[in-house]
Parts: sequence; structure tokens; C-alpha cells
Amino acid sequence: MFHPWKATTTVVLGVILGLFSFYAYQVNTALGVVATESFNPVEARQAILAAPAVEVTPTTIQLDYDEPAFDVNEDPLALIDESYGAEVNPAEIFPTAISEPIPDDIFDAYLLLGTDASGFLADSIILGLQPRAGGSPIMVSLPRDLWVWNMCRQAFSRLNEGLGGCKGVASGPELMAIMVEDYTGIPIDHLARINFQGFAGLVDVMGGISVCVDYPTRDERSHLDIPAGCQQLDGEQALAWVRSRSTEQLQGEEWVRVAGSDFVRQKRQQDVLFQLAGSAARVSSPGALTDALAHIAKTVRLDSNWTFGQAISTGWKYRGITRSEVRRFSIQTSGYRTARGAAVLLSDATFGEQLSSVWSG
Repeated sequence: MFHPWKATTTVVLGVILGLFSFYAYQVNTALGVVATESFNPVEARQAILAAPAVEVTPTTIQLDYDEPAFDVNEDPLALIDESYGAEVNPAEIFPTAISEPIPDDIFDAYLLLGTDASGFLADSIILGLQPRAGGSPIMVSLPRDLWVWNMCRQAFSRLNEGLGGCKGVASGPELMAIMVEDYTGIPIDHLARINFQGFAGLVDVMGGISVCVDYPTRDERSHLDIPAGCQQLDGEQALAWVRSRSTEQLQGEEWVRVAGSDFVRQKRQQDVLFQLAGSAARVSSPGALTDALAHIAKTVRLDSNWTFGQAISTGWKYRGITRSEVRRFSIQTSGYRTARGAAVLLSDATFGEQLSSVWSG
């Protein structure tokens, strides 16, 4: 005998199981396609120490959208004054560029990189620290122009140059981790990097970000153009917002420069991360979640010791986290002009000393 309610129940269950299988398939597919990069900073450090002096590969690199290209054939170490050699103690030259090592069991340390168009330079460098003894996580942005020890070159260089790697012995992520470790004293456990277009796409998938400004705001170099008031920015404008270093606002009838430092950009980048964490907490459907995971899998590159599932699990713990729940501080620096004329930043104190403003050990 035909029972309509049984038939309806069977259909509903079938649809639910079908959707579950479909979403599970999509998630598993996303988990399997994420790109990874060689990452073993300990072995890389040993390989650099054992290797002969690094050779510079002739090439032309576009530093950024608002910086001119330079040809390393003409000046292969354009940002480096001199090579000091493997025997030098970098702390004797710039004492604040090196920190005393902090034991590996104190923090879980995550390095998040945003790369410029060339892929050879880190435009955004954010270090996340989770004390293993418990307590609030710590977040700090490291200035890309920070003058730190580059053991591959046996010289000081800008921090963001580490992403170029050390030819034949260390990948870009490995050298970045080593340079950050030398500056902070903290071993890096995991690293992830995302390119700008991937960032813009992720913002779109998560529904955009909210930005409020008092006046019409623009940056002709980053293509930022937003009206006064509060609005939801799409990925393209969100990218322009976090990259802008020549922000102008229309005050009266005149465009006035209102922000130009990397510290403003760092604050914006961190604020956007908090907004994305909030968006992740509000994901209300399996479809939206799988769309986000699929997009992240296509645009992020993880270190080879960190599976996509592990990275998502780590990120999921912090979904919905707010600014008040994170201990944040800024690296205090002073401008410095190298012998070759490069404008860089020197840390005013060691990282360990600056970290003490939010963590007592």
C-alpha cells in the first residue's frame, strides 16, 4: 500500500544524503589540491652554513606597483652595503636586529605572508603567536623594510627580500622563516602565503569587508576609490585599501595626503583579517563553506609540513575572534639610510624587548 509520508521522508533523506555527499566531495577535493612549498628551516639553515657564497641570478624584478624595476645585472646587491662573511656576529653591528632565542615550546608560531606581483618579495608579513601555556594569541606585523640579518647573503637586507630564497639551498619560505627567527628569536612552526589576486577573491567569497571614511578617499597608484561614509568593499577595492601607501582624501576642494606609512597599511591588513574571521563565524550553509574552502585552496600556498586540513582546523579555532581578544603591538623603528642610499627601518629595540609589552613570559 502506498504511503505518501513514507515516500516524502525517503525523498527528503535522499536529498540530504546527496547534498552531504556532494559537499563532502567538494571539501575533499579542496583539501587535495592546495599547493605546498618546501619548508624545513632547520635543515635549510644548516645547508646555508655549509654552502659556498651565494650567486645572484641576473634578472629584472618589479619591486612593487609604485617602485621602479631594477636590474641586478647593473647592481646585483642593490639593497646590501657589503657582505660581512660567515664569521661575523650580526648583533655587534646592529644589536636590535637579532634577538636571544626563545625556547621552541613557548609558542606555536605562524607566519602569514602576502606577496607582491613579482612573487619574489613579501608585501605583508604577519606573525601570529599562540602561547602553549594558554592565554590570548599575539599578533604583530613585521615591517617589510626592516633591516635584518640575511644569512644567505652574509649581510643585512630588507626582511621582505627573504622570499627570494637562497639559490640551491633554501626555498623562499625557508629563508623568510630563518630571517624572522633570527630577528624574533622564535622558531617558526608553520607558514602560509597568499597572492594579492587570491586575497581579493577570498574577500569576495566571504562577502566583502566594511570600511568607514569621513571623506572621499583615493589612491591613484593602488586604484583605491571609495566615497565618504561606510560601505561594503568588494575584493578589488579591499585589496586597494590594504595596499594603499598614498592615501588621499577630498577635504573641501583639495585632495590631502592622509596616510603613507607601512604602519597604516599593517593596521588595515590586521583589521581585514579580523573581519574575515568574523565572516567565517557567520557561515550559515555547507555551500558557502565549501565555496570558501575551495577558493582558499586555490590561492594559498602552505609549508610542506602543514596540510590544508590542519591549516583550516587552526584557522577555525579563531573564527569570530575580535580585536579585544588578541594582544597586539607594533614594531617601533627608526629610519636608516644605508651606505648605498637605501631607505630602511632599524628596530628601536630587540623583538624580545618589544614583545614584553604584551607578554611577560
